[in-house]
Amino acid sequence: MKKLLIVSLLIALVAGFAFANGEGESADAATKWPQKPINIVVAFGAGGNSDVNARAIAKYLQKELGQPVVITNVSGSGGTLGANQVKEAAPDGYTILCSQLSMNVAKVVGLVDYAAEAFEPACVFSQASDEVLVARADTGWKTYEDMFNATLAEPGKYRLTSNAGASTQWIAVALTKAGAKFNIVPSGGSGERLKLLLGGHVDVIAMNYNAIKDYVDSGEFVILATDSPERPYNLPDVPTLKEKGVDCEYYYYNTFFFPKGTDAAIVEKFANACKNIIENNAEYAEFLEQQLQPKAYLGPAETVKYYEDELAHIMQYQADFQAK
Repeated sequence: MKKLLIVSLLIALVAGFAFANGEGESADAATKWPQKPINIVVAFGAGGNSDVNARAIAKYLQKELGQPVVITNVSGSGGTLGANQVKEAAPDGYTILCSQLSMNVAKVVGLVDYAAEAFEPACVFSQASDEVLVARADTGWKTYEDMFNATLAEPGKYRLTSNAGASTQWIAVALTKAGAKFNIVPSGGSGERLKLLLGGHVDVIAMNYNAIKDYVDSGEFVILATDSPERPYNLPDVPTLKEKGVDCEYYYYNTFFFPKGTDAAIVEKFANACKNIIENNAEYAEFLEQQLQPKAYLGPAETVKYYEDELAHIMQYQADFQAK
């Protein structure tokens, strides 16, 4: 009996030492990190919302972390090219992905077999200016109903862009599910969508409000609805798609992800650096105001939950996303 007790105590001591040693190693890793430049891979093109926001906060992250923070754009396939690159990177804290909801859409569509669970989510660091459904004013449309009814009157005539595997594909699927009869035109990111609308190659696109505000103010474009869960504070008369019976609502949350297996203490240190900038940096607050963006931050655990909930929501439409 005494021998058994001694053995049990020894096992407990060894286990406790291993646990404490593991915690110590994690804390030590965070203390030493970073010791060289950090590369943030933006999964979308230069000049788009994710890129602009990543570059804005990276400027201050360099001061917070004491090392250069470099932005690399790896765009294509709805953000999956950049995501794949980071997914395969060493989990040493020096390669970070900047992406958003398109990560979930890409999995539902079947472009990839993973979503946020394949990474270590660090934080949501910005909420884009509300995304709106916008058309050229020369369509004569004034309301969402005008657009919807026009597609019913002449099925396939009016063209809507959709970037496969990105959030705009959700809009296209949801509008089609609601009965709209668009001709869906494949497109790239926000910059390409805007060019298509300006050139008259399509009739309707989804864009962040701050990117098309000048065109709306000049009377060239008209806003018909928003895919935000609530009416924007600065566009109180613009209805949500949900109000119109379209099951598509989300906030465009720009998010940082580390490769799976990155030390949790490093992820936490990076997330806290972002949080400090968002909450306390006056210059960064001015940037957000200029971009018509509210302050937004979700920590690691909250970010995981957000992506899990959104994935569960759109998974119910997987057959529609994959329909040819």
